Amino acid sequence: MHLNRPAASLLGAVAMVAFRVLPLPDAYAAIDFDVLVFLLGLMLIVGYLEVGKFFEWAAEWVLKRAVTPERLLLGVVIGGGLLSALFVNDTICLVVTPVLLAALGPLRVRPNPYLIGLAMGSNVGSVLSITGNPQNMLVGIWSGATFGGFLAHMLPVAAGGLAITYGYLRWVYGAELREPFRERLESVPVALDRPLVAKGLAMFGCAVVAWLAGGPLPLVAIAAGAAMVALGQRDPAYAIDRVEWSLLLFFASLFVVMRGFEQTGAVAWIDRHAVSLLSHGTVWRAAVVVSAALTGLSNLISNVPAVILWRNTVPNLPDSDLVWRVVAMSSTFAGNLLLIGSMANLIVAERAEKRGAPIGFWEYARVGMPVTALTLAWGVVALVLTR
Repeated sequence: MHLNRPAASLLGAVAMVAFRVLPLPDAYAAIDFDVLVFLLGLMLIVGYLEVGKFFEWAAEWVLKRAVTPERLLLGVVIGGGLLSALFVNDTICLVVTPVLLAALGPLRVRPNPYLIGLAMGSNVGSVLSITGNPQNMLVGIWSGATFGGFLAHMLPVAAGGLAITYGYLRWVYGAELREPFRERLESVPVALDRPLVAKGLAMFGCAVVAWLAGGPLPLVAIAAGAAMVALGQRDPAYAIDRVEWSLLLFFASLFVVMRGFEQTGAVAWIDRHAVSLLSHGTVWRAAVVVSAALTGLSNLISNVPAVILWRNTVPNLPDSDLVWRVVAMSSTFAGNLLLIGSMANLIVAERAEKRGAPIGFWEYARVGMPVTALTLAWGVVALVLTR
């Protein structure tokens, strides 16, 4: 059956009710509308920024200043990471990949180091904030973390992770990066809609200020998104079309599937064993065990279902605030392990393949595996030492 993730999760959710694993009212109750509302509000603002060509403009700004291969790789990794931290990693990979390929095409250089750098940098950088990726949003809402508190704890994790990613990529692709560009890196000027982008960034800035002041994550997000619709003075259909409705469907259906999974007793079994395993060990042991479990689950069943699976387990563990941050870090960094490890990777790979620049599974894995191991180790150390 040729099903993508949203379609498969919808099929699973319907099956849970159709085969009487869950009554329909329980299926409705399983859906966490705080998560869906938070996602929708953020996507509306990002949609208007896409309409205004903000992300293409940001990519062009980086490309203009990348006069050498090493600087281009640095700009792609760091720039992709910082943009992803604010505006969701999948969006950044979706928009930046074509711009990067178009700029590299005339130079006749192999784009793979930069494409892999974009995917990995976006994954790693997205750990920085609650708005960086879907699993961070889940952790932020369920743990009750504040926007500022999450950012402060994840800042050294993200900074070190980006440094490790860039350093390893530069070492692996050193021979290619030492060859200077034969021509100057050129890019097509972007027609930036400055008034619309200014409003979008202002609304996002207002949302960040409200979150830092302790405002509820979902309410602030949807209020900022609705205000953007009112103030944008553009046909909202263009921005609404850019909302990832399939992702919202995926989340809603997945909540139902996981609630049905709970009925089997598997979640209770995981809960009992996790509590018994981690209740009597050191904080270092807890962080390492949780990180290893999330890394394995994220690559087995994907990162979002892995985080949902731990929703009721983490509050029962010692140092639950630390464990929540380890869950967010591990499920994010685990996305770099394999090409199929995250949606951001797949977006870059699919767009690159359509442009005649395929990224091989093993080429990605030979970089992804050591980068994932190193960044996970750094993340555990940084989170435990700064808890």
